Amino acid sequence: MCAALAGAALIASAGGVLADPPTPQPQSSESGVLIIIRAGGFFPSNLTVAPGTPITFRNDDHVSPSHTVASTTGAFGPASLGYGMTLKVTLTKPGKYPFNAADSPYMKGEITVSGASSGSESPAPSSPGPSTPAPPTPSPSSTY
Repeated sequence: MCAALAGAALIASAGGVLADPPTPQPQSSESGVLIIIRAGGFFPSNLTVAPGTPITFRNDDHVSPSHTVASTTGAFGPASLGYGMTLKVTLTKPGKYPFNAADSPYMKGEITVSGASSGSESPAPSSPGPSTPAPPTPSPSSTY
């Protein structure tokens, strides 16, 4: 009886409704950017990154069992992400990359790639040195 009253008091003090946990803020660091997938959409839904910045989509939507994430330009995906699963993407060419959740058309966003590269690429040599032609590589074959 005491436990039931304590539970009712807890629910009443929370406004009588159990809500989703707060949406986490997007994380940005030297290791990349995190886009969270929730029932309300992508967080953040629009962002700008430098070329080569690692971008991770993570499905934190406990309501929907999975979301299919894809760039509408074909730059990445489609990838079906169950709860807790991630998709890692690295975009190297400047431009705009709209994306969506194919299973939820209202869930969409856009990544803008601009500025200098974020990677630790070594600069090109200032003068060309001797070069050896690379051996030919076989073409991939596909069977339809």
